[in-house]
Amino acid sequence: MPPLIQRIFALSCAVLLALTSLRAADAQQGQRLSLVRDAEIESSIRTMVTPIWRAAGLDPSAVEIMIVQDGSLNAFVAGGQRIFINTGLLLRTERPNQLIGVMAHETGHIAGGHLARAQEEMEKLSTLQILEALLGAGAMAGGATGGAGVGRPAPADAGGGLGAPGSLMYFLKYTQTQENSADQAAMTYLERTHQSVNGTIEFLRILQREERMMIGRRDPYLSTHPLTPDRIAFFEEAAARSQYTNAPETAQFLEMHHRIVAKLMGFLTPNVALQRYAEGDRAVPARYARAIALYRTGALGSALLTVDGLLKEYPNDPYFNELRGQMLFENGRAAESLASYRRAVQLLPAVGILKVDLARALLETNKPDNDREAVRNLELANQTESGNFDLWRLMATGYSRLNNPGMTSLARAEMAIIRGNRAEAQSHAATAERQLPQGSPAWQRAQDIKAYIKSRPRGK
Repeated sequence: MPPLIQRIFALSCAVLLALTSLRAADAQQGQRLSLVRDAEIESSIRTMVTPIWRAAGLDPSAVEIMIVQDGSLNAFVAGGQRIFINTGLLLRTERPNQLIGVMAHETGHIAGGHLARAQEEMEKLSTLQILEALLGAGAMAGGATGGAGVGRPAPADAGGGLGAPGSLMYFLKYTQTQENSADQAAMTYLERTHQSVNGTIEFLRILQREERMMIGRRDPYLSTHPLTPDRIAFFEEAAARSQYTNAPETAQFLEMHHRIVAKLMGFLTPNVALQRYAEGDRAVPARYARAIALYRTGALGSALLTVDGLLKEYPNDPYFNELRGQMLFENGRAAESLASYRRAVQLLPAVGILKVDLARALLETNKPDNDREAVRNLELANQTESGNFDLWRLMATGYSRLNNPGMTSLARAEMAIIRGNRAEAQSHAATAERQLPQGSPAWQRAQDIKAYIKSRPRGK
């Protein structure tokens, strides 16, 4: 599995994008928003919520899950069918049904077209640009919880369409009618999928307690999702009518949720994880959390012993293999990490993030054969990770080492597009066009980048 915070969009005031390993998660949160990329967490949430998306008539493959490393309770829809959910919210959920209830509500906003008027402009934004806008909004609001949250935002110009004052709030804040509509839809989706609404009630009560504790400020979620006792009463009435109110949660979903929470806690609050998960606890999530927390606190030997114990029992778990690779790689043992990364890729060949991790480790060894293997993996990963800045950064490094200036320039153009730097993207694309074989797919891509930039009005 890719590292928990395997790729981070670190946004400074200068819009510097740095995608690094989890260790960057400890940086001062007042100056960055971090997008968590983790194959296991993304896959687990997707598995739990896919029935909801299908019940809503959505194509699950078209819905993107974006996990933001922020301690506040927040989730929202932006940029088409992209659902952003904070790690703080994930950690506060006590069981999968609560998380599914939140996601069902956000799905109601998508299916209800509540962002329809903003859809055209928002869909033009990259995830980076949305996060940059949120960062600027949080800085202007000044009172968001967790340091980098979304208080009462006014947008920053991300080079992609969020330039008008108040427009970000326009995108994120729904009317009470839309909130009621999303709640109604969530209840309908839960009924159709034979799931209880009790989790939704429980989480609304968590939010209600949170709101009561806020003195002089409002949590980001509460700013964009008005909470009233009427909403709780609505779901309680629905529970009284539903034949699925006491429907049990599946063992699969419970295990997934346990591992999500254990993993997040191990990475983000390792000392807390070591206290919560006792050394004698033999449950898989507890051992998983301890392995992560031990490596995060510098006890690599103990961490490797713990993860090796898990791998002895579950040798075909791709995420345990990936974790072992990450532990070794981040401790300067790139060559030793390759076997674990390769095994993870072998077990999950369709997951591009894992290939990016493997490529990073291969390039770190600085061997020509490994450089070629790295580029092959990145080219395959590009099928699903084309918007991944780190992929293109590594691609530029790999192609440069392979003495392929045309593809190096094209990779740099892709990096600039993701950053929203039009002039730089135009320059690199023009260079790539001159260097690449005319008529080749890569040459055509360089032309497409130039045409895209030319078609965009200035400031868009």
